[in-house]
Amino acid sequence: MRFHLALMTCLVGPFALQAQTNFGYLNSMEIIYVMPEMKDVQKKLTDYSTELDAEFKTMTEGYRKLEADYKANASKWSETIRQLKEEELVQDQQKIQRSQEAFQQDLAEKQQLLLEPLLMKADSAIKVVAKEKNLGYVFDTSKNALLFAEESGDISTFVKMKLGIDPNAKPQGME
Repeated sequence: MRFHLALMTCLVGPFALQAQTNFGYLNSMEIIYVMPEMKDVQKKLTDYSTELDAEFKTMTEGYRKLEADYKANASKWSETIRQLKEEELVQDQQKIQRSQEAFQQDLAEKQQLLLEPLLMKADSAIKVVAKEKNLGYVFDTSKNALLFAEESGDISTFVKMKLGIDPNAKPQGME
């Protein structure tokens, strides 16, 4: 009986090892940020943010003028006019707060829209590399989805090469 068990172990052992699933990992944020298209995305986001900031600045300047006018003239106005001006100040302040939230949401939506093609391109390259490397799973270390990894499992270099990016490229601020 022991002989049969030993024989089975010898025969099945190598096949069991081959049946194991291979794992790989990468840092998707590093890959996205070194893609050549990212410079254009960053410029567009910076330009859009500058536009939104200019609009916000114009709104806040208008509010400050109303506030300064109120402080300078409140003592000269009747109670009715003072109340109307106070309501106008409150409404402007609320409008500024709503606009600030809307601007932040607009910027996030613009970022998502601009990043989508890069994410799709990187995802495609990741899938190709995973198949080429016979990997069953690829973990993304930028999303803290991996607790331990052998350095030999990092496929970032191969994905960068698949995308035509210098495999040694490091994004600014991520060193």
